[in-house]
Amino acid sequence: MEYKIVYLKEEYRNLVEYYPHFIEWIYDLSFDSYRVKQTEVFLEPIHIGKQKLLEMFQNRDDYQYYHGIHMLHNSLSDDYIKIKMNEYDIEVSEFEQRHDIYDILKSFSHNFYIIL
Repeated sequence: MEYKIVYLKEEYRNLVEYYPHFIEWIYDLSFDSYRVKQTEVFLEPIHIGKQKLLEMFQNRDDYQYYHGIHMLHNSLSDDYIKIKMNEYDIEVSEFEQRHDIYDILKSFSHNFYIIL
C-alpha cells in the first residue's frame, strides 16, 4: 500500500469537505509551472508533520534511515514501513491496507490529508 500525505491550508478545509477529491485533483507535481504554483496556493510545506514524525522515530529501536528513506521494521512479521519526506508531501509505503503513519499525523491536525 502506497500513499502520500499532504497538509492543506486552513482556509481551504471547507472546500475539501464539499469536494473530497479536490486535493487529489490539484496535487500534481509535474514540471508544469502552473500546477506547481497551484499546489503552493492550497498546501502548506509539511514541516510540522516531518518534525513530529522524526521526534517519534528517533526514540524507537526499530527505526532505520538510509539515503533519504526512513524505515520502521516489524521484527515479528518482517514488514517495513518506508517513509520519504518531501517539501509538500510525505510518501509512505506500508504493508497490507494500513495507514498507520497517516493516523499518527491526523491526531496532530485535521489538515493532514491522504492521497491514494
